[in-house]
Amino acid sequence: MDIDISQLRLLVVLDKERSLSRAAKSLHMSQSAASHILAKLRLRFDDPLFVKTKTGMEPTPTAQALVPDLRKGLSTLEMAFNRIKPFDPKKEAKTFYIGAIDYFEFFALPKLAERFQHEAPNIRIGIEILPENLRIDKIEEGRLDLFVGVDDVHSIPRYYQRHHWLTDSYVAIVRESSPLPDKLDFQRFVSTSQIHLPLANSGADLIDAWLLERHQSRQIAMIVQSYAIGGMVTAKSDYLMCVPRNIAEKLVTMLPVKILALPEGFPDLSLSLFSHQLYDSQESVQWLIQQILDCRPAHKASV
Repeated sequence: MDIDISQLRLLVVLDKERSLSRAAKSLHMSQSAASHILAKLRLRFDDPLFVKTKTGMEPTPTAQALVPDLRKGLSTLEMAFNRIKPFDPKKEAKTFYIGAIDYFEFFALPKLAERFQHEAPNIRIGIEILPENLRIDKIEEGRLDLFVGVDDVHSIPRYYQRHHWLTDSYVAIVRESSPLPDKLDFQRFVSTSQIHLPLANSGADLIDAWLLERHQSRQIAMIVQSYAIGGMVTAKSDYLMCVPRNIAEKLVTMLPVKILALPEGFPDLSLSLFSHQLYDSQESVQWLIQQILDCRPAHKASV
């Protein structure tokens, strides 16, 4: 067959980008070279494969049938090549894709950036905040290298490897001028309006599950999608926000907020890294896991 791997990879990347220029940039080639390859593939398959529309380059039914198998095949080939080629982070040019919650992006990404610019200058990290339904097939197909999940919240199939990352205690943050006491009792906690950042879009949440066990609920005034936005809203309102201590300690250096202790018995946040058994034997994936594990604090944050 007169088709090489780079040509097939263009179809996979074009399916993701839906733009020939972006696909060419992602593959480090000129747009004219990408256009030439696409023309050859169209001739080879006797099909347009991708057609310009007002929303971008849309795949034809032939391309839709081809791309999933191509993606799996290319991932398998890359895995085979990686096994025989030693991974050198100082020289390797590679992009890792991680599914994560906001905690990871807020807490770990700055640490990784600081380390990588010296130790792995050509390594790139792409973060995908966990979607409404965690797409397990993205990991099985090699489109995510690993993901950061919440223990007892995210349901993970048994063929994944779990690497415990860290356990963090919850505190509350409020604006600096808040009249609330330094430690909240249970009644004050449930009666105070709060800002909420969901751990999982399914609605599963450690704090609400803990309250439900006590036949109680809290007053949610606002739902946000990041700790940074939640902290900004807290600083401008009378709401409180439950935040892991590692995040809270960073927010107090950035915003006019302060930390309050929560009632006794409050649950901890436990996070793990999950990698697929198909891929986690790769030297590069093991290196990435170790880099993330090294980002955790030396000691568990105390209340």
